[in-house]
Amino acid sequence: MQMPRFTGKAGLLAVLFAAGCQSLDVTNPNLPDARRALADPAALEGIAAGTLATWYNTWEDMESAGALSAMARTYSASWNNFNLNFYSSVDGDNTRNSRAWQNDLASAGRTNVENGWFGYYSAISSATDVLKAIRQNNIVIGNASNTRRAETIAQLTLGASHMALALLYDKGYVITESSDLTNLVFADRRVMRDSAVAFLQRAATLAAANTFTTPADWTGGRVYSNTEIARIANTLSAMALAYWPRTSAENASVDWARVATFASNGVTFDFDFIADGCSVFCPEILLWFNSMDTGVVHTRVANLLDPATQQTPYPSGGNPRPNSPDRRLGNGSFGTAAMVDAFGNIPRDAGGGSDFAYGGYELFNPARGMYHQSNVAHIRYDASGVQSPQSMYGGFGRAPAFTRASNDLLWAEAELRRTGGSLTNAASLINGTRVTRGGLPAAAASDGQAVLLQRLEYEQEVELLGLGPSPFYQRRRATNGLITGTPREMPVPARELGVTGAAFYTWGGTGAANSPTPP
Repeated sequence: MQMPRFTGKAGLLAVLFAAGCQSLDVTNPNLPDARRALADPAALEGIAAGTLATWYNTWEDMESAGALSAMARTYSASWNNFNLNFYSSVDGDNTRNSRAWQNDLASAGRTNVENGWFGYYSAISSATDVLKAIRQNNIVIGNASNTRRAETIAQLTLGASHMALALLYDKGYVITESSDLTNLVFADRRVMRDSAVAFLQRAATLAAANTFTTPADWTGGRVYSNTEIARIANTLSAMALAYWPRTSAENASVDWARVATFASNGVTFDFDFIADGCSVFCPEILLWFNSMDTGVVHTRVANLLDPATQQTPYPSGGNPRPNSPDRRLGNGSFGTAAMVDAFGNIPRDAGGGSDFAYGGYELFNPARGMYHQSNVAHIRYDASGVQSPQSMYGGFGRAPAFTRASNDLLWAEAELRRTGGSLTNAASLINGTRVTRGGLPAAAASDGQAVLLQRLEYEQEVELLGLGPSPFYQRRRATNGLITGTPREMPVPARELGVTGAAFYTWGGTGAANSPTPP
């Protein structure tokens, strides 16, 4: 069994950081170079492209997405890299998490609160630099098509970053190319969400009005047409509304008709990036949790896949080999006989699954809590099928930020929850993964709303794994989705509060799990 691997994300090209990576609370020493870059059309285009990588790397970051997924009991690991053990450990009776966010400058646990904030605002900074150069300074990037392409991508990143902040924090700053950065005022999470949707819909409008294709290197190898960018903006808009609730009560008040509209115009493809070993594109959560020797699927999810064999909490002696009717798990066989000593796998046979594998090892220190253990691993994005260092096991290959299935499942949910929604359409959308990938009996309108919601939630548990922090956002809005005491959002980082002179505060543990619903 291998020990956990340590990775570091290499920076983007220096010109991208020079223009766009200044923190909200420090002076940027590269400002003269940034001004020159923003007047150079070629450099400006590079900055626009770089906004996508900054957003993506933050969305996939282990400090936020990894820790949140473990806290939601979708993935599991007891290593304390990224403070995983600290934030995902529970009290003795397995029913309470007493650990609030450590929002204190003296605490090692503060990094989980900081990374999303400064990562997304870095992307916003670069995006607004591009938008200001184009809209206010009239910079032309070669021709009208290239200029509109850079403007659209910057606008998309502006919306995607505000969306991510609205989902993750209780409040934030709404920033555009016209904002006075010396006079920023906090906006509550509802305003952040609504601003994000407005920004994303402007991106969709820009994309629909202009014809272009993004260069492959903007996402590590995948190109997108202007019409696909419009669909990406619509899926992000649906996510902003549907993933925003902190509780089941807030979930009931979502404008599900609007979610249905956005999702029905959303992606018909996966929004893929191609990871390059964390040189530029780094899906850190998949690097850790599509690796059988560093992370596992929580037994709560394993039990959903195969309740007959996979007990939860983890039993003494472990769980036996699965025999799931869901062909995404199947009998858990995976890889080759040569791998057994390193991964504890059972070599793949005809019953092996597409997404999950069985491993016989107990990876984690028993003293840290046996409930962290699981015998089921997530291997969906390991294209090699043998945990090759050149696959997602090493941080290489296809790694989506979200998928067609995640969009369609939101659309299905909107049909089930909105007034006058179509149960027939919901069942068809659910079957897009339930039957096509899972090989399970088809859902049907005659099942009724309650059963269809159960089918839907099962598909969301399986299909959202590894898609950034989406599993956490899905779980927190479910009834009894998170263990009592688990923080449901993050506070503004102490590092930012210190600059404004505001008092430090936090969420979770023995205090409130989240802020009140904004009016």
